[in-house]
Amino acid sequence: MTNRILDSRRGPRRRSVQTLLLALGLALWVACGALVAPQDWDQRRGPVVPHDSFPADCRLCHLGDGWHSIRPDFRFDHGKETGVVLDGAHAQAECLRCHNDRGPVQVYSARGCAGCHVDPHRSALGARCDACHGETTWLPREAIREHASTRFPLVGAHAVVGCFACHPGAELGSFSGLDPDCASCHRDDLVRATNPDHATLGWTNECQRCHVPIVFQRARFDHPSSFPLSAGHAGHRCADCHGTSGSFTGLSTDCASCHTDDYDRTTDPNHRAAGFSLDCTRCHSTATWDGGRFDHPSSFALTGGHAGRNCSECHGSSGSFGGLSTDCASCHRDDYDRVTNPHHVNGGFPLDCLQCHTTATWGGARFDHPQGFPLTNGHAGRRCQDCHGTSGVYTGLITACDSCHLDDYNGTTDPNHVAAAFPRDCTACHTTVRWSGATFNHRFPITSGAHRGLSCNECHTNPQSYAAFSCTHCHEHRQSEADAEHRNVNGYTWSSPECYRCHPNGRG
Repeated sequence: MTNRILDSRRGPRRRSVQTLLLALGLALWVACGALVAPQDWDQRRGPVVPHDSFPADCRLCHLGDGWHSIRPDFRFDHGKETGVVLDGAHAQAECLRCHNDRGPVQVYSARGCAGCHVDPHRSALGARCDACHGETTWLPREAIREHASTRFPLVGAHAVVGCFACHPGAELGSFSGLDPDCASCHRDDLVRATNPDHATLGWTNECQRCHVPIVFQRARFDHPSSFPLSAGHAGHRCADCHGTSGSFTGLSTDCASCHTDDYDRTTDPNHRAAGFSLDCTRCHSTATWDGGRFDHPSSFALTGGHAGRNCSECHGSSGSFGGLSTDCASCHRDDYDRVTNPHHVNGGFPLDCLQCHTTATWGGARFDHPQGFPLTNGHAGRRCQDCHGTSGVYTGLITACDSCHLDDYNGTTDPNHVAAAFPRDCTACHTTVRWSGATFNHRFPITSGAHRGLSCNECHTNPQSYAAFSCTHCHEHRQSEADAEHRNVNGYTWSSPECYRCHPNGRG
C-alpha cells in the first residue's frame, strides 16, 4: 500500500481538526462579546420581551424610574424561591429567555429540553437530550461510548476523527442513513491500493479481514492453515512468494516450488548428487535453511558418539547415502587393528564391536564373560590379561580353580592343603569373595552337639591325610573299658570306623 493512502487519511482528519479549532475560536469570541447578566437582556436578540405579568415592584431589577437601568447587585436564589435548581449554563441564562409573556414557564418546563431548545436531530436520536448533552456545554459527551451501541463501534483511528468526517450532516444534527461497510468511506483507499491491486483481485469488501482500525497500513492477512507462515516464512511481503502478477490462488505448497535454487546450491552434502527428496521438511524447518536435521533410519540409529557428526564423515564426499554397510568394522576396522590391550587381532575378537563397546566411547569396553565361568566378586573388575596373560589367547582356557589358584593352594598351611590332600576344586570350601575364611561343609553328620565347633585336627589326627579320623583317642582311652561296654554288641571291634558306623550322630 502506498504512502498516498496514509496521506489521504491524514487530509480529512487534519481538515476536521482545523475546522473544530476554528469553530471553538468563533464560539469563544462570541461568548466573550456577549456576556450578559441574568437580569439583563442582549439587545442583539431584538426588543425586550414584554413582561407585563411580572411583579409590579420594578425595583427588583431596575434602578430608579428608568426602564433601561438594571440593578448590578441583583440576586435571586432560584432553587430556594422556586424549588427548581439551575445548574451549569442554565444558572447564567437571562431570566427573560424563560420568563416572559409568551406563555407560562411551567408549560415549557413540562416539555423538557424541547420546551426551549429546537431539536437539530429532528427526533432521530430520541427525546432525551441529556443522554448526550449536559447543562454545562452543548458539546456532546460520552459520544464514543454511545456509538458502541450502534452497528459501528468507534475504535482506533475511527475514535479520533470529527463526527462530520463520516456524517456529512453532523453540523446540522443529522447522523442517520450511513452504511457501516468499510468501502462506504474507504472507496478511494481501495482504488489506490495497488500493492497488491485490491480492485483487480476482487478485494472490494470485508476490509477487516486484513486491516485493523488502528492504521490502514501494514495490513495483516491470516494465511490458510494448509500453509501457515511460521518462522522464516513469516514477515515477508506477499510478492516475495506470489510475485507481482497478483496471483494468490492455486500456488504449489511444495518446498521445491520456491527453494529449488537452495536445493541445487547445497553441497554439504550435495543434495542433487545424492538424490535427496525435494520434500525439504524431512530435514529442514522454517526457522533457517542451515543446520538441517535428518532422522537416520532406525536400523542404524545415530546415538552417542555417532550423533552430531557431519554426514560426509561416514558417507564420504561422493554423495552416496544408500547401500552402506552397517557393520562396525566398515568404519572402525582401523580402531580394531590398533587395539593391543587386549590385542583384538591376535585374540581373534569378533568384528561385532557391540559385543563389548557402546556408541558412547571406544574406551572402557565391557565384555560379558560366558556364563560357563561368570566373573563374580573377586573375579570381577580384573583386566583380561590377569587371567588370560599377554598372549592374546582368550579361548580354550581351563576353568578349573587350580589353573589360576595353584600357588594359593600350595601356600596354604592352616590347614596344609597339599599335606592333607585336599581336593583342588576350591569351590568346595572357598567362594569368589576372598581366599581366606573358607567354610567347609562336613560330609558327615557328626558335627552337632558336643562335636560342633571342633577344629579339624581334633578328629583328623593325621595331618598328612584328612581322609583318616580317630574316635578312640578321645572317647575311650582304654580298649578294655570299651570292650566291656560292648560285650553283647554283635560285630563290635575296637576301631574308629566301627565307632562312626554305629554312632554317626555322635550319640550313644
